[in-house]
Amino acid sequence: MAAIGGGVVAEHIDNVHLISPPSHEPAPRLRPIRALPSRNQAFTGRTALLERVAASMQGTDEGHTDDPGVVSLIGMGGIGKTQLALEYAHRHAHHYGLVWWVGADQLAAVMAGLTALASQLGLTAGQPSLLIRALWVELSARSDWLLVYDNLDDLGAMNDLLPPSGGKLLITGRDPRIGRIGTRIDVPEFERDESITLLSRRCPSLSPEDADRVAAAVGDLPLSVEQVGCFLDETRLETSDYLRLLESQPTASGLDDRTVAAHPGLVSVVATSRDRLMATAGPTAATLLDRLAFLAPEPIPLGSDPAVGPPRFGVQLGDTATAALAVRKIVTLGLARHADNALQMHRLVHALLRARLPLDQHGVTHHAAEELLATITLGDPDTPETWPEYGMIVPHVRELLSSTASLPGPQLDAEGFRALVLKVQRYLYFSGQSRSAVDICRITRESWTDRLSPDHPDTLHSGYNLASNLFELGEYAQAREVDQDVWNRRCRVLGMDHPDTIRSAHQLAADLCDLGDFAGARALDEEGWRHRRRLLGEDHPDTLQSAHYLGSDLYELGEREKARDINEDVWQRRRRVLGETHPDTLHSAHHLASDLCDLGELERARELELWVLGQRRERLGEDHPDTLRSRHYLAITLHRMGDYSQARALNEEVWNRRRQLHGDDHPDTLRSAYSLADDLSALQDYTGARELHQDTWERRRRVLGESHPETRRSAQALAEVPSAS
Repeated sequence: MAAIGGGVVAEHIDNVHLISPPSHEPAPRLRPIRALPSRNQAFTGRTALLERVAASMQGTDEGHTDDPGVVSLIGMGGIGKTQLALEYAHRHAHHYGLVWWVGADQLAAVMAGLTALASQLGLTAGQPSLLIRALWVELSARSDWLLVYDNLDDLGAMNDLLPPSGGKLLITGRDPRIGRIGTRIDVPEFERDESITLLSRRCPSLSPEDADRVAAAVGDLPLSVEQVGCFLDETRLETSDYLRLLESQPTASGLDDRTVAAHPGLVSVVATSRDRLMATAGPTAATLLDRLAFLAPEPIPLGSDPAVGPPRFGVQLGDTATAALAVRKIVTLGLARHADNALQMHRLVHALLRARLPLDQHGVTHHAAEELLATITLGDPDTPETWPEYGMIVPHVRELLSSTASLPGPQLDAEGFRALVLKVQRYLYFSGQSRSAVDICRITRESWTDRLSPDHPDTLHSGYNLASNLFELGEYAQAREVDQDVWNRRCRVLGMDHPDTIRSAHQLAADLCDLGDFAGARALDEEGWRHRRRLLGEDHPDTLQSAHYLGSDLYELGEREKARDINEDVWQRRRRVLGETHPDTLHSAHHLASDLCDLGELERARELELWVLGQRRERLGEDHPDTLRSRHYLAITLHRMGDYSQARALNEEVWNRRRQLHGDDHPDTLRSAYSLADDLSALQDYTGARELHQDTWERRRRVLGESHPETRRSAQALAEVPSAS
């Protein structure tokens, strides 16, 4: 191991008296020298980490550096670095003649600890600096020592206080730069079973199930697990009551208590770190931290300064120098992690930072957080290539929306954030996450109705998105109610010819169609098609969309040849205008294949549906609702072609996927069940067919109503199943 101290160790040092001059010859061991805090009798888990520390000390770990025997444990406050180092030192103390613990959070504390060690070794000197140099001479002559520098804070000031090579050095600290010394080991949160074990030790009355809930709520942070376990044992609060307290008043939930080992509580750790951020990086960095605390405790992508080059995806923190200083200080103080160009706070740090702000500042800071998130530039939400970026933003949008109701007083409006929310709603719809979308749309519609007015374009847009996703979930009656309201308001506010009004009319028509009112749907769609054809022309994408809707209505009304002709025309136009693989082009091809199947053109229907299925699988994945629709209609085509076994296998797989994705009562799930029952009947499994048709009929009666065409179709199919012989 190369020397890691600040200078070369002198062979002769003036004014230093060595009571026991070191010898390079092996000396007989006398009594071991020990200075360690008491061992934590409740130390829990960390087996793999301890093994890795030991391997790194010996230079046998795969991640070790050129300095075997020097290990830096890095992590946020409360992550358990000190306890890990202490446990390692106690377990391995018998390997060393000298084990010495040094508190390293302040330079004076390091000097005091090293001076005490020098005194223990019998060294004296007139000046502290000379005494330290003498200590390094002593340690360089032996290899049986372990020094622990706990909570190293200022790496720059410590350069001359790092020991020489020869023995072992274990360092703990929050600043990732400390990891440049020796082998860096990042200390993570507890594994869940470790959290449950420690909670059970501190509060034996806590059931494993409740311990799991508590561990999840505190994010498996070891310090908080310890604090909360003791708090619950002392207060005997019911777990549900405690979790509500933790959410509403985190500073009153035991997180301010010192631990059994006298470690400061997490409240103090976070408050001190935030104060130091203000002192060392200024109010800009501290204000940024407060804004981040109103986002979700999930990775926050960091953008780049657009003034210096192509923008990088993420929030814009200002000019490069300001952003770099803020991020660096936030990370070095252990207030957030920085990985993959994103910042992430622990959920408790997030909660405590928000709780420390006076209530009258919450509204302003929340608004600033909305504006910060709105600095992100997002692509087209309809395009799968952009979905990973949208996926990173959703938790933060949800957090800001859900916390709005608890803010005091009237709320400031962030127009850019509203635009971002609407794009996120659209992303959730197109990526097949309608259940999540409905939650966000409902919160948004209610909030914007109060803040902006029921007739504001953004409120209406959010209502439109809500209805779209309710429709995807099979909630046709609820979707119709919302769509009817949005359409009526748009007719009054925007006029009949406005693009948004026509869009609402078409969506209302889709609700009517799936509720069995095919004639009503056709009337609305035909009117919308005429409006768009007059205003936009035959080949405009919106006109083609209207024609596509009209073709679907004709199909349901039994006018299959007319439907086929319209869908064929729309498909060809979309191929020319939008491209072969545009989602709308694939929709047209899918519907055309269904028409062809019903008209007996089975081979062409099968080939076309196979092509659409391949495109959707590649772009959307196996479980996207559109992919499942393609597989379902392919199975229907195979059934019509007489390949009942393959149709059954495909229908059964789609049915199971839809049950998992949507639930047993979703209309798409019931369509799969109906088709599968037809396959079973064709394969002469009449008992299985009858049971499945019976179940499907009963569910359709409950979900869709007695008079719905699909309910009547199920009743007829059930009656036609032959008796089992």
